[in-house]
Amino acid sequence: MGFDNSISDWYIQPMARIMAGVLTKLSAIFVLVMCSSVIVQAQTFEEWKKQQQEEFQAYKDKFDEDFIKMLKSTWEEVGVNSGAGFYNELKPIDIPIYTPPERPENELPDEVVIEENVTINLNFDLDTEPIDLPTPAPDIEIKDEATVEKAFNFFGDVDTRFHQLEFFSNAIPFSYPAMIFRKLNPSKYRNGEIDNDRIAEFWEEVSSVNHTEFVNHTKNLKSELALNDWGYILLINSISKDIVGEQNPNLVRLMNWFLLTKAGYRTKVGYDQNGVYNLFAVSGNVFDCKYYILDGEKYFPINFNDEYQTPNSIFTYLGGHQAQVRKLDLSIEKYPVFDNQANTFQKTLRFEFKNRHYEFPVTASKDLISYFEYYPRTDLPVFFSASMSESTKKQLYTQLEPILETMNELQAVNFLLRMVQTSFEYKADQDQFDREKYMLPDEIFYYKYSDCDDRAIFFATLVKELLGLDVIALRYSRHLATAVKFTHTVPGDYHISQGQKYVVADPTYVNAPVGLTMTSYRNERPEIIRF
Repeated sequence: MGFDNSISDWYIQPMARIMAGVLTKLSAIFVLVMCSSVIVQAQTFEEWKKQQQEEFQAYKDKFDEDFIKMLKSTWEEVGVNSGAGFYNELKPIDIPIYTPPERPENELPDEVVIEENVTINLNFDLDTEPIDLPTPAPDIEIKDEATVEKAFNFFGDVDTRFHQLEFFSNAIPFSYPAMIFRKLNPSKYRNGEIDNDRIAEFWEEVSSVNHTEFVNHTKNLKSELALNDWGYILLINSISKDIVGEQNPNLVRLMNWFLLTKAGYRTKVGYDQNGVYNLFAVSGNVFDCKYYILDGEKYFPINFNDEYQTPNSIFTYLGGHQAQVRKLDLSIEKYPVFDNQANTFQKTLRFEFKNRHYEFPVTASKDLISYFEYYPRTDLPVFFSASMSESTKKQLYTQLEPILETMNELQAVNFLLRMVQTSFEYKADQDQFDREKYMLPDEIFYYKYSDCDDRAIFFATLVKELLGLDVIALRYSRHLATAVKFTHTVPGDYHISQGQKYVVADPTYVNAPVGLTMTSYRNERPEIIRF
């Protein structure tokens, strides 16, 4: 049977028009639904975001709530432990002076290979102008303090206090929530008034203030000033003094504890009748420093400026805050940024080598001297790996480079050895500071005297960075020396470390060339320290 086209036109065409209309309406409805869905989703996202923030804040508040409960209940008296000393005996008061033999100093034994002159590869351009003391930086006049204060307010509508924070000789614009200070009554935290309930009350008061941006701001300052963890706790200590007043030491230490805990450090406080003490878990050793065993770990009452003595026992708590995730790291990867060029000093290294007189003037920052004055005596590799400040390094290396490039390896090492041996006066730390202290190279320029540790650190830095030779430290019962791995055969006393020969080079044995061990230690096997 055939298909009638007239029926097709009559049926299909009207149906097509009807379906097109239906599809148009459906499309409009779909678009409307989709737009509504986007609006709903946008509103839902904002609500979700707010909900997440509130839940996270409640989560953090729960940490503080649990911590406060713990502070009110879990304190106990803990006895102190004596810290380990680095040396078995006190260092010698006097050091020997080597008397060279009659033969000319430049006459080398037959077995010594005369190699090519060394090549110095500095990571900066050589200065062609004479080195002068830096000119004082001009004072900055703040014409509109309100504008500056507004620029350094990181807390939105929160009422803040604005200060020029004094950090060493540098003034740092700084602000913090004013409510922190208003909540604290210094009279509550005097000696004799302190107990665990009072300390728990302190935490409760301060943690109730919106402090997250405040803590983040201190972390940003740490980064901007290139501070390591030691520098950061010094910064926090300065901030705490600024907030609660230097005349309130117990409140200062409690504020240190709060801010450092919130920054993630594993720190505690303890107290006795004489006040409050900051305690730190530390990566590595801290020599000649007493400690307390808490939660199975050593906590050191590290002094920021030698302002208090470690008590025989304190009251402190067990457990910790959930925010505390890291120990104090005392490594020195870079030197802090101190821009006060007026606060500098000059030292000229003067010595004789091969009948010639040399003088090398250098300038360095007094702020760095203050910064490192009470640096904890941690593991020696930290100091051997720290180098020196970029400014001081550039001044000294620029002068040494053209001289060293006229020498071979052995001559260059002997030149640096003589410079360190004879440019400084010797005195043991216990006589100069009444305590042991490791000096970094910038410090050795400042203090009138130095001892074997300081010279070994300085000499090793010079040899590694200028000549590219590997160096190890040799620790004796009362002395520290160094040894160098040469690329050619060099005679003399040596030690084997990891299958490699290191020839003795003692920067404290005055006038002694490479290869000679100080007489008092020739029969003693030293501990080898690598870095």
